[in-house]
Amino acid sequence: MSASVRKRQKVSSACERCRKRKLGCDAERPCVQCVRAGTQCIPRESTSGDIGASALGQTNTRNRQAQTPGSPILPESSIVDLSALMIHGSGSSQDLRHDTSSLPGGTKLLEANTTLPAKHWRNVIGVELPADDVLERLVDSFFSSVNWFMMVFHEDTFRSRYAEMLQQTQIKYQDTTFFWTWLLVLALGAHYAALRDPDDQMSPQYRQLSRDLTSVIETRFLQIIGCQTVETVQICILLGSFIFYTRPTTGLGICGMGVKIAQVIGLHRESFWKETSLLAREVKRRTWWTLEVFDKYAAVAFGRPCIIDDSDCQVEMISDIDMDGHRHIPARPLVLYHQHKFRLYRIMGAFLGRKRQRNTFESLETIHQRMTRWRQELPDVLTLKGQEQSMDPIVVRPTEIHALSLQLTYDNLQIILHRTAVFNNTNELSFFSPKNSASLQPIFTSAMDTSELSRYPRILDACRRTHADVHVGMTMFTAGVVLCAICLSQPLTEMGSRAKMGVMHITRMCRETEPGLYSGQLISKQSLGIIDSLVEVMLRQETDMITGKTSYPGLHASQMRHDSTSSMLGSSSVGRMIASRPNTTATSPMESRNERVLDPIQEVFRQHISTPLNVGDMELQGTVTGNHEDEVDQGTMGTFNWDGDMSSLVDSGLVDASQLWLWADTLDFDSFNDPAVDPTE
Repeated sequence: MSASVRKRQKVSSACERCRKRKLGCDAERPCVQCVRAGTQCIPRESTSGDIGASALGQTNTRNRQAQTPGSPILPESSIVDLSALMIHGSGSSQDLRHDTSSLPGGTKLLEANTTLPAKHWRNVIGVELPADDVLERLVDSFFSSVNWFMMVFHEDTFRSRYAEMLQQTQIKYQDTTFFWTWLLVLALGAHYAALRDPDDQMSPQYRQLSRDLTSVIETRFLQIIGCQTVETVQICILLGSFIFYTRPTTGLGICGMGVKIAQVIGLHRESFWKETSLLAREVKRRTWWTLEVFDKYAAVAFGRPCIIDDSDCQVEMISDIDMDGHRHIPARPLVLYHQHKFRLYRIMGAFLGRKRQRNTFESLETIHQRMTRWRQELPDVLTLKGQEQSMDPIVVRPTEIHALSLQLTYDNLQIILHRTAVFNNTNELSFFSPKNSASLQPIFTSAMDTSELSRYPRILDACRRTHADVHVGMTMFTAGVVLCAICLSQPLTEMGSRAKMGVMHITRMCRETEPGLYSGQLISKQSLGIIDSLVEVMLRQETDMITGKTSYPGLHASQMRHDSTSSMLGSSSVGRMIASRPNTTATSPMESRNERVLDPIQEVFRQHISTPLNVGDMELQGTVTGNHEDEVDQGTMGTFNWDGDMSSLVDSGLVDASQLWLWADTLDFDSFNDPAVDPTE
């Protein structure tokens, strides 16, 4: 069809700005064009100019109902809201002026001058706080180490409110949750201040202060979450993410509390917000989007669906706004980094949620294309390649850390997305399935891109001393195991050879990281031990193939049948597999190799995660690291199942390996990893 007669397709859901400017809009809110321009994304039905929050909420609700027929979004209201509507609906001018804090959705009625018990704010918690100038340094440490990774605050607004609090002698009741938020900021700031310079004489005091403040907040946690405020949600985000690294199940629970409190106060829909201040609304947006990312991050770590349903949310993208209301367009690098990260996780939300599309493979392809498009649209300031020419050999700039974090996040999410198609739980290896082969290249490319970050050791070390530490370690470990799996499934091939180089880069960069307060490694010693064991299994498999003890996998079917027949007649090592169950039937080498592709990986995991050695564990150890000539009956070992309990990982020093569900045969819980089931079948 010629261009003269081709009709331009109109997007019925185009926003107001894209419709007026005739730009290519999409179904996401906010759309890509508005995010780039740093402007508010107003749905088409809304009027231009100023728009009320309630009208915006109603419009977005209509859009979502149109996009998802048959599943309307019901209006949300608590018993207190209904009571207020009844009072106003009766024509009465009387307001609902009662203490409703004991009711769902209620609030505590307070006088403006109500304060905490008559103590100076320094004496409220029973922990001696340092001088004001030290407190200021700890706040600086927080914003450089934590807020860059999890942006829950508008920094200028927080510092202004914090400065006002320092001038007071007592804390007003309305400021109670902000006071606890500030103490948590000090605790995290002190923790990372000690990491930044372990030789500083103040480091021991910082570490102790961090432990003391965290302990007090944990002790008062139930009291804190009784106040339904934005600061309470911020505390859940910061405390949950900090605890997640050492007590992941507890951190996950705190995250869930944050989600429920946010929904109670209407943080997930701007139509519920009563604030007219641009700064107040911006703080809420940053808090909600960070909570949404934390929810999806925990879902990836545990292999469980996320709690938040994206289709139920209506919150505009964050913006770069000053205290005086001036908006920076385009946004400065830090806000720009978070805008793109939030959008990436929102794209992945279609996969991590409970509502999976019926055709799984079409869904994977659609999400993969959107993620690829997201990466292509990244500005140079958010990519390592775009900053290579201007990198300082000594100083690591914040934008370099942002770029490295984004690349690790993107690559890890690609691995999560394609894991099921490449490493499925059936008896046939997905690599050789034409329908699923398209997923092999993305997962291989992402793992290799992660391994090539070895070219940036200074940036990795800088990340090591911030809140992104465990995130970096987890993604490194996952990429290393992926590359080992590819080596085991593609031995003596060009892809397998490249994968071995990637494994070498990952293990070396993790061991050669500049020593710090911890072991100096980006992942734990035991996680490195798993990769080392996988390398041994991988090399032994290739040795067997080179020496003829097992057949090369790339033979044609006719040749495989011929080799299988001759081997059965003249050799006792038919279809030998490395660290796998011995064959008991006369099958071809390819068939035996495809039976249990994840066996070598699972057996290594069982060896490193298992509790004290017993007879079965000793047999397993001999299989993985001993003489492969000694065949061991693995029939009693069972499969590698994963019930989501990560307490064993904490005890084993495997906290950074919290994506172990990727390598399980079966999951003892419902997961987004499970293919969608066609209800018509």
